[in-house]
Amino acid sequence: MLKTQRFSSLFRHYAKYHGLRKDDLEYYFVNQLENEDTPETVHLQRGDTIMVRKRRKPEPPEPAADDDEFFKDMRELFEDEEHMDAVFLVHSDASAAADNHKTLSSNKRDQRGNAVVSTAGIKQDTTSMEEDTVDAEGEGDNNTNNNNTSDDIKDDNMVEIRAHKCILTARAEYFKAFFRKGYGGSNSAGTTTGRSFREAEECIIRVEPVFAPCHIRYMMEFIYTNRIQSIKEISTDDLLCLLHLSERWLIRDLKRLVEHELIRNHMTIQSVARMYGATEDFRANRLARACIDFITENLRQLAGNSSFEEEMKNYPHLCIPVLKAAAEMIPEGPLHKKQRTDHGSSTTAAATPSSNAAAALGSSPVPDSDP
Repeated sequence: MLKTQRFSSLFRHYAKYHGLRKDDLEYYFVNQLENEDTPETVHLQRGDTIMVRKRRKPEPPEPAADDDEFFKDMRELFEDEEHMDAVFLVHSDASAAADNHKTLSSNKRDQRGNAVVSTAGIKQDTTSMEEDTVDAEGEGDNNTNNNNTSDDIKDDNMVEIRAHKCILTARAEYFKAFFRKGYGGSNSAGTTTGRSFREAEECIIRVEPVFAPCHIRYMMEFIYTNRIQSIKEISTDDLLCLLHLSERWLIRDLKRLVEHELIRNHMTIQSVARMYGATEDFRANRLARACIDFITENLRQLAGNSSFEEEMKNYPHLCIPVLKAAAEMIPEGPLHKKQRTDHGSSTTAAATPSSNAAAALGSSPVPDSDP
């Protein structure tokens, strides 16, 4: 090639001859050659060699952070109680908590079987979250509340589970509102005073008796690490309690995780009715759709199951979505009747009343009378 000729024509010829893409190749003489270079500009002499090699793929960048290290640090924080400034007071009797949970679920239905939103827990929390006015006249009330708090902590039937208030408020809107301070107010003089719930001052969360300590610990593990390591070992009843807890405290990610685990590993002929009823109480729409699909696919087994019938008596209105789903499985339009073919002999046909009627109409090959 001429000294003034660009290397681009040589590059195209080499790539086409070897069946390669020119953009996938790199050309070197001393430094990398470009298309606009010429033998004269790079001082190429006779007998010099141009090296050709495939272009190397760029190495992937290093990960910005190691998730395993993050979860390890958060678990260490979860297990270290030295700087924890919030306390969950939980009833220690796990069996009683399970019974209370079943009782609460049964109380949510009226006499017709319709689901009723229970306000007992809301009233209890509202009573415990009474507003305390910070002024000179309220000092006696605050002292009384502090004495009551110490009595609650000393109760032998209660278990303390400690947590970091900042972690709770960062992970759940419920706790952010629970610990909010100084939301505003004014006294008789017209000056603004900081007012807050009693729990915001005490940093104590009194848990309803329907929840056991293990449920709170599972919830805390998820809040700190965004996972529950032993979730496959949790029973169906405990998962339903976690579903209730996540709905109660508005922890949507935990609710989604529990629903997924119930659908994947716990839905059986014996448990589907209990799960389906829980979807009504705790507004679990994903679990409800999965229960309906499971019921329609196993109608024959469930139709004769006594436990399924007894459980569904508490939720008669939930049978309507199941009926609609089953109706969608039936093809639309009238069913085509299969035509009947007569394979009998002419002698047998003549002996039947229908054949006599056919003969009267002249459709029989047998003549009416002899000639």
